[in-house]
Amino acid sequence: MTAKDQFQRVMNRYLERYAAHDPEGCADLYAETGVILSPYGPPAIGRAAIRDEHAAWFLEGETNKSMIVLDAALDGAAGFCLVAYSADVPGDNGPMRVHGASVNTLTKDKDGDWLIQQTSLNELEHDMTQAFT
Repeated sequence: MTAKDQFQRVMNRYLERYAAHDPEGCADLYAETGVILSPYGPPAIGRAAIRDEHAAWFLEGETNKSMIVLDAALDGAAGFCLVAYSADVPGDNGPMRVHGASVNTLTKDKDGDWLIQQTSLNELEHDMTQAFT
């Protein structure tokens, strides 16, 4: 299985938990020392902060989130992936589609499962998936 396939599986599990508004489940996909850097708020460092950040995000009403791994590589128990994301967010005139990208580093835990170590989120004006097709 390619690095892209392996990391897309992680992102798909994340999306399932995100759609269920499960902040604990989302945080469990991160390493204990995981970090989220976001233009939407202060850094979330550690699983508890990542859980709390997700709980706050769920209150904002985002729906229809998608995540596509565009590029990935791994070397043993470490890897990275570039992910394009899109979602619908509430707007003054109804929902509007927003786009962004994240760069993620991942490490394997003692059971051989991939955990996200760092995520750096970036808001974009356009859906970048077309650039990679």
